[in-house]
Amino acid sequence: YGNGSSDMSVQAIQQINTMTETIRPLTNSQKLFLQRLLVAHVLTDEKAKDLYQSIQEKFANVVNNDDGETSGDEDDDDDDVDHGYMGNNFEHCLGIINASLMPAFNLEIGTVSLPAAYSPDGDKQTTTRKSSSQDDEEDGGRKPSSSSPLVKYHAIVNRSNDDVAQNYAAARTSLGPHELAFFRKVLEKLVECGNEFLAEHEQQQQGSRKRNRLPVVGCIGVLNKMNLINLRTELEGHHDGKLSIAQTEMALEIMESEGWLVPAAPPGDDDDNNDSDDDDDDEQPKKRKRKPSRKSLKGAYFSIGPRTFMELGEFLQNCGFPEERMPQSILHRS
Repeated sequence: YGNGSSDMSVQAIQQINTMTETIRPLTNSQKLFLQRLLVAHVLTDEKAKDLYQSIQEKFANVVNNDDGETSGDEDDDDDDVDHGYMGNNFEHCLGIINASLMPAFNLEIGTVSLPAAYSPDGDKQTTTRKSSSQDDEEDGGRKPSSSSPLVKYHAIVNRSNDDVAQNYAAARTSLGPHELAFFRKVLEKLVECGNEFLAEHEQQQQGSRKRNRLPVVGCIGVLNKMNLINLRTELEGHHDGKLSIAQTEMALEIMESEGWLVPAAPPGDDDDNNDSDDDDDDEQPKKRKRKPSRKSLKGAYFSIGPRTFMELGEFLQNCGFPEERMPQSILHRS
């Protein structure tokens, strides 16, 4: 038995050595892109391409050591590496990085397409890639409809297919165990609210000439910050009573900053927007209702963010999230 165990250990070591030999090291510019993406947690396609371009420009003057010049370390094995190389284009760069991340850490840069994030201030910073049609201009910062183009989101995704992570939403985050239990409760409630809204919407559409547009993918359910904070009182077991209001608010801030949750339009905003689209009388334009401040507990609404769809899709579907509303994942290969 001892010899067999020893042989297995030798085989394991040989397998690890073979794997490490096949992993291609990243250039400094590729490492910088990866580090910036890790810090940002999630980047829109526009911001990711801007980052790619800025790093390319930064490394434009780096000496290519293929000419025989060195960076000062004569014994450095990387003397012949062009550290400004970031692939032939943006997509190729993501594929090169994934080729090293996957075998080494079972991580990769993943991409999903979702409606643009709601801007509570009414600006258009999240809708710069929209068409210039009148409907898009009137939408402003409102939640995009089914006719609005989707926005790509990029993030580092865990591809280990860990059952615990998928079934219990044990995501890669700085949240503690009580905050993670609260996070699971938040996702369950958002999925429940979304399903209820979809059922009500289908009933309203039956026999109605007016068709209210909905985003084709993503979560329809939204909850305001006050209701989310109150969900902490529904925690059970050893999580019961462990989170204060301040701790819960901090957890929500982390969920938003890490891309697990995103700001969402207040429920009334979509109805007001659809009503204004059908009104052809421009002589007496309606006054838009003042949007509630994000600083208000009641005025801040949230929905499910892109990282949740990327890493916890199975958990969402176990909660009852419709499979047809799941965003498609985009893979990047070199």
